[in-house]
Amino acid sequence: MLTAHYNQGNNMQSSKEFVQDLRSTFDTLYTVADKTTREYFATKPSNEELLGYFKIRLFNERWNMVELAQAVANQPIDTPIEETQLLAKQAYDEANHFRMVKEVIEHISGVEANLAELGATHGKKMPSQGVFILDKYNAQNDELVLALYQFLAEGRAAVVWQAMAESIEDQYVSSRYAKISRDERFHSEIGRLKLEKLCTTPEAQQRALDMAQNFVWDLYENTCLSIAQVSEEGQVAMKQAYGQPTRELSVAI
Repeated sequence: MLTAHYNQGNNMQSSKEFVQDLRSTFDTLYTVADKTTREYFATKPSNEELLGYFKIRLFNERWNMVELAQAVANQPIDTPIEETQLLAKQAYDEANHFRMVKEVIEHISGVEANLAELGATHGKKMPSQGVFILDKYNAQNDELVLALYQFLAEGRAAVVWQAMAESIEDQYVSSRYAKISRDERFHSEIGRLKLEKLCTTPEAQQRALDMAQNFVWDLYENTCLSIAQVSEEGQVAMKQAYGQPTRELSVAI
C-alpha cells in the first residue's frame, strides 16, 4: 500500500523527498503498462484494430487539450506566470498530439479523417482514456489532483508511447509516438514541480497519497481497456505492490 511506504517514523518528508518517493511507488504500474503495450504490438494487430485503437487515442488528446485549456482559464489571477505558461504549453502540445494522431489515422486508412463522424462514434470520454480521470476527480478545479494527473498519468503515458514507438513496425507511427512520448515526459515534469510546491504539509502529503492509491487502479484499468488485458503475471505484480484495488474494477485483477 502506498500509505505504508511513507508512514515510517514521525518526521515529515520534505516535499521533494515525498514526490520522489511517490514516483518510485509507481514503478510496478509503469512496468506492467510497458510490458502489456509491447506484447500487444508484438501480435501485429490488423489495420482495422489499429484504427480502432488510434480513434480512441485521438479523442483522448482532444479532451486533454480542452480540459487543460479550461484549467488555464480557471487559474486565479495571482497564479505565478511561469505556471500559467507551462500549463498553456501543455495544452498546446495536446493540440499538436490531436493533429498527429489524426495524421496517423489517415496514414493507416489512406483517406482523410472525417472528424465530425469520428466525434459522433468516439468523441465521448470513456474509461479507456486517461483524460477520464480528470473529470472523475474534478481535476480542472483542484490543483493537487491536476498536478498528480500530470505527474503520474502523463508519466505512464510517456512509458506507453515509448514502448509503442519501439515495438510497432510502422515507422511513420513510431516516429510520431516517440515525439509524443517526449512531450509526455515534459508534462510529467510540470506536475512534479507543482507537487513539490503543494505537498509541504502532512495533510497535503496524505491527501496526495490517498489520491495516488486511487490513480493506481484507474490507470491499471485504463491499460486493460485501451491496450490489452494485463497478463496474470502482471496482475500478481500489481496486487503484490499495491494490495487489493480500492474499488471494483471492470477488468480482471
